[in-house]
Amino acid sequence: MHCVELPSVTSEVAVGLREDAQHLSALLSRLAGPVILCGHSYGGMVVSAATLNHADVRHLVYVCAYMTEAGESVQASLRGAGERRPGHWIRRLPDGRTRVDAQRARALFYNDCSDATQDWAVARLRPQWGQSLSQSCAVPAWQHRASTYVVCSEDRVLAPCIQRATYAARAQQVITLTSGHAPFLSQPLQLAQVLVSVAQ
Repeated sequence: MHCVELPSVTSEVAVGLREDAQHLSALLSRLAGPVILCGHSYGGMVVSAATLNHADVRHLVYVCAYMTEAGESVQASLRGAGERRPGHWIRRLPDGRTRVDAQRARALFYNDCSDATQDWAVARLRPQWGQSLSQSCAVPAWQHRASTYVVCSEDRVLAPCIQRATYAARAQQVITLTSGHAPFLSQPLQLAQVLVSVAQ
């Protein structure tokens, strides 16, 4: 198992979806054997953009993630979301990066996690370069790969109704977890079971 840190978060210079996808693609080039990619939230954009030229990627899993159409950015995909559109909790920094409002992160991101887990998670939140949300994928890999969408029914960041109507309808399989936006923290066993079932 590999957990990928994205350049749009780690880089000191402005980068976006393109660099994130290239970073993941470089890792995929070094792996042997069948691969299942799991993208969470914005990570859905990255697995969509990085996968197309890697035949060993057999399945894409989108966990309360942005699963956009060709040429559609995160921001563009949410234009019709009205008052349910996420983003009011994002703060833009002077250098062009964006940051989650830490005071609201507990209730928004980790509403179903323990206090200790919330402390741990909030302390690790980092800024991300803003252009990540305005860039798009020309040929999203979900159009050519098997895919599963995991709807998180208690998500306060990306409303479950948006997940279902806008993104999950594009997947071949839809699974619902009674979870907030971070099931890998609040329900790790249940999410692991989803991934195992996909692998099997």
